Amino acid sequence: MIALNDVIDRIDDRLNPIIVKELRQVVRGKFFWGLLILFLGIQCVVLSLSIADRGLTNRSVGADTLSFLFVILFLASFAMIPLYSGFRFARERNEGSDELLFITTITPQSIIMGKFSASMIFILLIYSAFAPFMAMTFFLSGVDFTVTFVVLIFGLLVSACGTMLQIAFASMAGDNNAMQIFRVMGFVFQIIVFFSLAGVCSDMVSHGVSRFFGSANFLSSFLSFASVMVMITYFLYIAASAVISPAGTNKMLPVRRNFVFLWGLSFALAAYWAVTFSDVKIFFFWGGVVNVALGWFAFVAVSERDHVSERVARELPCGFFKRLFAFVFFSGAAGGLTWVFCMSLLTISLGSLLGELMPAVSTSEPLRREFADFTIGLMAYSFAYSLIAAFIRRNFLAEYIDIRNTWVIALLTCVVFSIAPIFVGIFMGADSNLLMVGNPMMLLQSQSKGEGLLFAFITALLGVFINLKWFFAQVREFFSVANPSELPPEAEQPR
Repeated sequence: MIALNDVIDRIDDRLNPIIVKELRQVVRGKFFWGLLILFLGIQCVVLSLSIADRGLTNRSVGADTLSFLFVILFLASFAMIPLYSGFRFARERNEGSDELLFITTITPQSIIMGKFSASMIFILLIYSAFAPFMAMTFFLSGVDFTVTFVVLIFGLLVSACGTMLQIAFASMAGDNNAMQIFRVMGFVFQIIVFFSLAGVCSDMVSHGVSRFFGSANFLSSFLSFASVMVMITYFLYIAASAVISPAGTNKMLPVRRNFVFLWGLSFALAAYWAVTFSDVKIFFFWGGVVNVALGWFAFVAVSERDHVSERVARELPCGFFKRLFAFVFFSGAAGGLTWVFCMSLLTISLGSLLGELMPAVSTSEPLRREFADFTIGLMAYSFAYSLIAAFIRRNFLAEYIDIRNTWVIALLTCVVFSIAPIFVGIFMGADSNLLMVGNPMMLLQSQSKGEGLLFAFITALLGVFINLKWFFAQVREFFSVANPSELPPEAEQPR
């Protein structure tokens, strides 16, 4: 008995207190119980009608019933519970009540993991409530146990990723305006993906899992899909933890470090499938997706602080090469832009090189040129708009817009350059592809891709030129700081 109590005490000490808090609050509320009773009632009605239909007709109703139950299950596990968890966390962020947690020893990582774990517990409870009704469909015809199991795991992985995405959106809701924007973005994204997910699950139940994963390499395909979902969920967890970290901390170090780690894993996955199918397009697809993500990182980089904070200064290593490595990975706008440039250059070079070494190089040469044009042009657009936004905020809007919101100016700059010339052309009666040069989508049009690349390079060079003084000032400060007492007073302003 004493040994059992010791085990219970150890588990209790290791249990995340955020999980206990979340479970207690939700269980005491009406949302979870109302949701559970509602879906239990729907399942009773659906299964009763299916059994009655089975007794009256000879057609198979098992697969249809199971498909409908899956749609209802994913409505709860992918749409309703993640949105509810995200909205609650966004409200806490907006009200500032989450800051009370930082007076304790709870880390930002524990907070995010606690929110996520509590949501996943509720999702698993919903799964357990659906399990008996889904099991009863096996007494009807047209139901395959293997397909059912695969679809359940598929839905659970996607629900976990969707839950972490909503928590990541909520972590950025630092004020009321941001909360409303990210709540709308999260709601729209989750609902759109839900309808796509419902269609995929219905197809897999009706036509088999090979409809989505293929039949020749089913196990490899499913494991690859699961790996991608886990990597996305893990990266969103790291990003959300960084967002809610206290001001002045070295927020971006774990984000960039883990992105490089996931970059390597995703490359290995792409290499496996490229060798399996002897298809060079897989490398190009991988490089394109990675560069789209790095384009967003450029917007994030210019939203970081442009001074070394006292907390970051305490972590600075000694030695030129160690500090050079730290400059790229530590928090800071200049270091962030350098990191994005290095990662993008490495991705483009690696994708092009391996694409050239593949056996089908003679047929893939045009595709390789398109890959290089798209990825290089996309990064030029990203750097151009992010650097122009940094210049505008620093010189004209510094009193009104905090540096952490520079990404909003970058997005608006992209929208203005993409849309404004079109309206000017309509007003002046002009009709030319040159009016679209500010739109990054120009890179997907072979007829006008050259003009888009030229515009992106010229604008990026302009952005670099007008920010050279700002960039080198950060470099000098980063490499010259020896201890926190040498920092300027403005270095501790929150970003």
